[in-house]
Amino acid sequence: MSGQHEERGPGRRRCCGSAAAGRGRGALLEPAVLAALARGESHGYDLVAAIEEITGGAVVADTGGLYRVLRRLEDEGSVISHWEEGEAGPARRSYRLTDEGRELLAHWLQHLRERKRALDALVDVVDAAAGDA
Repeated sequence: MSGQHEERGPGRRRCCGSAAAGRGRGALLEPAVLAALARGESHGYDLVAAIEEITGGAVVADTGGLYRVLRRLEDEGSVISHWEEGEAGPARRSYRLTDEGRELLAHWLQHLRERKRALDALVDVVDAAAGDA
């Protein structure tokens, strides 16, 4: 498949298309959200901390970007949410990965492994070239 992944259904985008083509750490937000939710159901603000923890600080989600990704994933059927009444505060929306979301995460894993191989090869070449300089 080499970077190309199957369509997710009628009208669905490819798992790693435009999001993976993005620049910087934001390009990793979707797989980080999916990975955090694979650990269990969570609230939005808890996801911010979980993403930072599981990525060692490499991905820091701003709440606006996080909620945009969550809404899109929910629209696509990869995530579902429901409101929970708070014990000491307002109701909070809780998010959970669906079976389709787990499939999407598996596609992301394949894509990230391909990217890692390419980056490792590039690091080796740049390292050798820098050593020659």
